[in-house]
Amino acid sequence: MNNIQIQEVVDQIMQGPLVCFTVFVEYRNGTNEFYTFSTEEGQQRKRVMARLDQASWEGHIMTKVIIKDELMGTGKSTRMIEEINNSHPDQRYIVVVPFLAEAHRYAGTLSDPDSGDYQTPLRDDRGVVYTGTGCNASGRTFNHPQSGHRSKVEHIERLVERGCDIVTTHAALKLFTPFTREAIKDAGFQLVIDEELECLSQVNLKTLRKNILLDSGSVFVDDMGLLRWSESSRYSPSDDEGDNVDTGLSWEMRIKSMCDNGSLVLVEDEMGGRNLFIWEYPLSFIKAFDKVTVLTYMFEGSLFSKYLETYGLDYEVHKGVQIPDNPFDLINVVDNSKMNKAGSSEFALSASSQRKLTKDSAVSKDVSKNLHNFFNNSTYGKSNMGDRLWTCLKGSKKNFTGRGYTNRHIACNTKAVNDFSDTFQLAYVHNTFMQPEQFKFLKSRGEDFAPDLEKYALSEMLQWIYRSRVRDDKEINLYLPSSRMRGFLEDWMDGKVV
Repeated sequence: MNNIQIQEVVDQIMQGPLVCFTVFVEYRNGTNEFYTFSTEEGQQRKRVMARLDQASWEGHIMTKVIIKDELMGTGKSTRMIEEINNSHPDQRYIVVVPFLAEAHRYAGTLSDPDSGDYQTPLRDDRGVVYTGTGCNASGRTFNHPQSGHRSKVEHIERLVERGCDIVTTHAALKLFTPFTREAIKDAGFQLVIDEELECLSQVNLKTLRKNILLDSGSVFVDDMGLLRWSESSRYSPSDDEGDNVDTGLSWEMRIKSMCDNGSLVLVEDEMGGRNLFIWEYPLSFIKAFDKVTVLTYMFEGSLFSKYLETYGLDYEVHKGVQIPDNPFDLINVVDNSKMNKAGSSEFALSASSQRKLTKDSAVSKDVSKNLHNFFNNSTYGKSNMGDRLWTCLKGSKKNFTGRGYTNRHIACNTKAVNDFSDTFQLAYVHNTFMQPEQFKFLKSRGEDFAPDLEKYALSEMLQWIYRSRVRDDKEINLYLPSSRMRGFLEDWMDGKVV
């Protein structure tokens, strides 16, 4: 069965009353795959069809997806580096990490102290300085795509064409081009994703810029429900000055690139207006790799697991350590009804509730007082400034600050950072929920494709907590005022969440 025949079968089935159906495809090379389609939402089923068409059925060799699901701090990255070092020298890799600092760890390079946020590799007269650590221990020379006279994306294309090992960030991976995809497929690259791939996210774009694109007709919604860049646009994208550290592209060129990749969709916001740009990773890019290895934790029920299931990609989950041997001895959670009063209701301290607070709000005053008490009162453990770490919604930080902890704030979605591995006095002032637009977008494909909201919240919180010394099996103290989040953590510690 070829592309056209499959399309005809799908079109016929979609005329019927079915909610969900599966297409079995057997390829000429003897492999086969199952593709699942939803007929619940017209635009959604068209988009799934479009993604499968991009994946190119004819003669396709199945991508092997391996999920290494294990608790943070158990050495997943170290073992992956060893696996790369022990692989055949002709095998080529693209390693994707959340942050530039982690990229240097894999490559065995150093960040140039004069490069600031760009963290470009340190160089000497002979070129990039390699330390013999990381993947360089076997002599591999991983390349860092850089912005310069070319964008980072263009540099990636050149490196792929040359068959180089590459380490880059999730942000740059978003902007791979169709040319990059074909070059990856031809060269037989393997993809390593350290921390789960961000496969779905809201594009942060200022309202003015969004309106410029929509009002000028620069972008339009095609028959598949995807945003596309108009060739007859009255607005010309400029890339004279790249304004994004991770990609080196201006905001216009980033949007155009996503439109060209078929990875943007316009969806309704909470108020019912179709004015949010949602980005979804192109399926065809995943399928360009011979093998994809993902290092993560609590994969099942996650956004990425639902992404793979939506598009019928088979995967193997290899589970390691899921919970420490003695969680109640490691994590001392503050159990004080007065200290936890501010988070007693289900939605207390959620992002929406924190946005309503001011410095003079009763909740703000209460939380500030409790934070000061937690960090400065020996009842909850003696600590110095460097031992402390706390979080809340970024915009609420000014409402909760106080003596002895203000400057120890990090974002509540911080992952894959080991800069705080000596801290032990932690405060998590947040009640985590998935963005409603993301959840609505996924659920529209069918109930089975909606992520597990409880696991999502727990996973986000554990990622943050495990920035501390608990990743080394050392005791920590935790102030967690949200009763909802505290319940999730206690269930996990009891072994009820698997």
